[in-house]
Amino acid sequence: MKAVLLAGAFAAFASLSAGQDIAMKTQGGIGWVCGGAGVEERAALAALRPQANLELLFVTARRGGYLADVEVAIFPGDKNSPVVQITAGGPICMISVPKGNYRIDATYAGVSRSLRVAADTRPARAVFAFPEEPWDGIKASDEEKQQATRP
Repeated sequence: MKAVLLAGAFAAFASLSAGQDIAMKTQGGIGWVCGGAGVEERAALAALRPQANLELLFVTARRGGYLADVEVAIFPGDKNSPVVQITAGGPICMISVPKGNYRIDATYAGVSRSLRVAADTRPARAVFAFPEEPWDGIKASDEEKQQATRP
């Protein structure tokens, strides 16, 4: 009985501490948060969506599996200096930038991708697809595939 109670308390504590880690950070007036490795993190990110006007998603090209540890640089308009540079600790990033046009450069495992987006009041979504890594036998879940293909 004690083991069951301890296991329940540990699960509640782990859930509580995971939720506390998902909060907007700021750098140079730009707010961002990245995560989404688990269901709780994705729910916490969804709750922060109203604070963001850019949503980034990092996936593998063929299977749609989520990627983390992607290097991201956000450039306003045609500027050559980024307003923010981060390492995405999860496959989803919610970002708050001033309205305008941006170039987003993302690099994963030595492969770079670049997209242009227009940030307005609702989140503009940018999906970065990278080449597959050697297959580990794990396939993307249906939920991951659906999120990777949403407009």
